[in-house]
Amino acid sequence: MEILNNALFFLIAVAVLVSFHEFGHFIVARWLGVRVLKFSVGFGKTIWRWQKSPTETEYAVGAIPLGGYVRMLDEREGEVATEERDQAFNRKSLSTRSLIVLAGPAANLLLAVVLYWLIGMMGSNDLKPVVGSVTPDSIAEQSGFKPGDQLLSVDDRPIRGWSDQRLYLLDRAAASAELLFVVDRPSLGSRTLLVSLDQARQGFFNPAVLSGVIGITPALPIPEATVAGLVKGGPADRAGVIEGDRILAIDGVSVADWADLVGKIASGSSRELNLSLDRDGTRVSIPVVADFQTVSGKRVRRIGIFGQAELDLSEHITRVRYGPLDAAMRGLETTWLMSSLTVRLFGKMLTGSASREHLSGPVSIARYAGQSASLGLTQFLAFLAVLSISLGIINLLPIPVLDGGHLVYFAVEGLLGRPLPEKVMWLGQQFGIVFILLLMGLAFYNDFLSLLS
Repeated sequence: MEILNNALFFLIAVAVLVSFHEFGHFIVARWLGVRVLKFSVGFGKTIWRWQKSPTETEYAVGAIPLGGYVRMLDEREGEVATEERDQAFNRKSLSTRSLIVLAGPAANLLLAVVLYWLIGMMGSNDLKPVVGSVTPDSIAEQSGFKPGDQLLSVDDRPIRGWSDQRLYLLDRAAASAELLFVVDRPSLGSRTLLVSLDQARQGFFNPAVLSGVIGITPALPIPEATVAGLVKGGPADRAGVIEGDRILAIDGVSVADWADLVGKIASGSSRELNLSLDRDGTRVSIPVVADFQTVSGKRVRRIGIFGQAELDLSEHITRVRYGPLDAAMRGLETTWLMSSLTVRLFGKMLTGSASREHLSGPVSIARYAGQSASLGLTQFLAFLAVLSISLGIINLLPIPVLDGGHLVYFAVEGLLGRPLPEKVMWLGQQFGIVFILLLMGLAFYNDFLSLLS
């Protein structure tokens, strides 16, 4: 069922994004006087078609819903009647042809703006921007952040939720910039904190800039050190620990909460430890022989217990919503920031300074589609927006067979004063096909590794 769900929402996403992309080409071509012979969503055998008259555009749906195309009147693709030559794509000026080609990627970027605008007006739940903890020796600690600080703004940009300015922070982290935070500190009032991201290059493209780069985590409820489950046959299970036991101390050192418990167990070096428990009001002492595991290159102690799975977050959640105008401005800015970061990331992947694991294939995209849809309409729309931006940016790459490749041909034509020789264009097309196939191969390889892990 999960596979079918992922496939369904993947096909919905592809159909929406491709339709908008091709509609961009279609509407601008019609507007600029080019006759459109066929508008198709999907490839392969036509399963539905409609045409008002033989001289009008044919609208079709193909059996393979993984793309689409717009076929225009063009003398390079067939005989064109004399009276229709003024409607042929190849007869139009360079500026007209460039606008028609550019319209596809532009439609994808415009769709992203509209989706982000809708998301802003619909609103979404976010964690309150209150600091729960500060990572020792982090940028945040050096900058003076304290637990309990409420984030009010960054660079005069209001912070309404923990992830409200995530893309802006990611963009600033990529540029190793300085950030000026204003926080409200309990009983002390507002404070201004300067954060330098000079040393944050390792955090480039880490979406969790606040926690992963700067070093602050949001305030969340911390459960008591009560055993909610055990690994069957694990150290605690063998020793006689049962569900419901509340751990009071380890080797005589008191435990404050679940997070403190996890830290004390994981950082210990001895295989043998003694747990002091509260079992239905009775204090019990149980010796446990722990196991050790290697996690991220570190030797970590484990006893095989689970904490409370579901926590009440109601007091830590805020609703972030914008009016129509503010939502539109945020939609424009978010699309711009996401486009900029996409271009930077792709450039860094090509130069080898960023991992090529960031490139996802259809399997991973389908999984993301299903997961985002399961989280609600807002998350699915956000997924569509990100994918639409990626599709628009990729199509602008200067690679033959893509829209960006056609724009390169037009630029050369403008410089030379004549079209490129057909042989040169053919060689360019072959290079483009090989490049796209290699790119797809890498994406499928990343998908395969993702499935294995």
